[in-house]
Amino acid sequence: MVVGILVSLATSYGWNIGNFASSEANPMHPDILESSLLQNKQNIPKGIGNLQSQSINTNNRVAQDRGTKIAQAIPINPSLPIYKPVNPTNSASLTAEIERLSLSSTGQLSVEATQAISYQTSLDRTGNFNLVIPNAKISANFQRPSLAANSPIERIKLSQVGNAVEIGIKTSAGWQIRETQRLNNKQIKLQISTSGVAANPANPSPLPTNNPSPNIPQNTGDRRRGVIYVDAGHGGNDPGAVANGIQEKDVVLPISLKLGQALQTMGYTVYYTRTNDVEIDLEPRVAAAERINADVFVSVHANSLAPGNSGISGIETYHSRNSTVGRELANYVHSQIIAGTGANDRSVRGAGFYVIARTSMPAILVETGFVTNPTEARNLNSPDYQKRMADAIARGIDQFMRVRGR
Repeated sequence: MVVGILVSLATSYGWNIGNFASSEANPMHPDILESSLLQNKQNIPKGIGNLQSQSINTNNRVAQDRGTKIAQAIPINPSLPIYKPVNPTNSASLTAEIERLSLSSTGQLSVEATQAISYQTSLDRTGNFNLVIPNAKISANFQRPSLAANSPIERIKLSQVGNAVEIGIKTSAGWQIRETQRLNNKQIKLQISTSGVAANPANPSPLPTNNPSPNIPQNTGDRRRGVIYVDAGHGGNDPGAVANGIQEKDVVLPISLKLGQALQTMGYTVYYTRTNDVEIDLEPRVAAAERINADVFVSVHANSLAPGNSGISGIETYHSRNSTVGRELANYVHSQIIAGTGANDRSVRGAGFYVIARTSMPAILVETGFVTNPTEARNLNSPDYQKRMADAIARGIDQFMRVRGR
């Protein structure tokens, strides 16, 4: 009877009862459903396709803007179940900290956060595996794995892009990455394994317009004396190794600039990958060195290890595994660094890092110390120590060039 009276009143006032029924029958608005699916897409089965490693390709980014891609809705499939957010009352407002990346001896790569995280995966046109983690930030004490010289992973790049963390993983040819089951919603598990599919470097794609090329100013010096390309690692949204309040990108840049100045004083022509805090991918770094026909390529980095290894310190100098002349250059530079800084000698090593494996000229990558070691972190942040490091690298390069008749 009460219902009849209410219906009668509603009708007399011209209310549309059908609207009330429609709202009650559909409590989850499509926009809310989209958000729910986006926050919990890790629960939706998906295939990441035929993941295969690609080698030389000048595009290290997805052509579309990742920020836009994150915001795009997952098409609603009526056959899929509706998943609820991990924390439906407050999940959108919480920001997870990405604390650690670890790589096991069996090839399992783990991403660990302080709270539940969702993520999105993709492959770019070069075969790089990319993760986007929304509502996240890089921890001030973030720990990344130390990649062995024979690791199938050439690079792990971590970037803060707005309120999302982007992780790009480049593998060697013949290796692939696949997702594995999540047992903990604070972790992401990936497995690196052989794919049996070799990369094809014969058809490189043009550089994307959103991928900045190095600004390569011409420097004074006699090209007949020699042309040195100085590559400061990381930059911009890619901080590199982070520990003890130090970001790798912030200490390798001043070392690189001081190295260039020392080489110019010796009469060399010097070019730089970057002279400020800008992010540049690996391919354009190599392409720039090739374009200027450099005699030597030297990449400057800082090292890190997982928690529990903060006592380890020292210098590692890398050359391409198959380069005899690269090993010769590495030996000269490494000896000068150890003599000039008194740092621990962690030896000269061969590796497949992209920038030293893809360059045609003698190339080395210098790990100038461990930011995870408190003492070495302080040294790397000291302008005086940075100059000692730069001068030592310059002396090693000069020795190498003189022996080769320059």
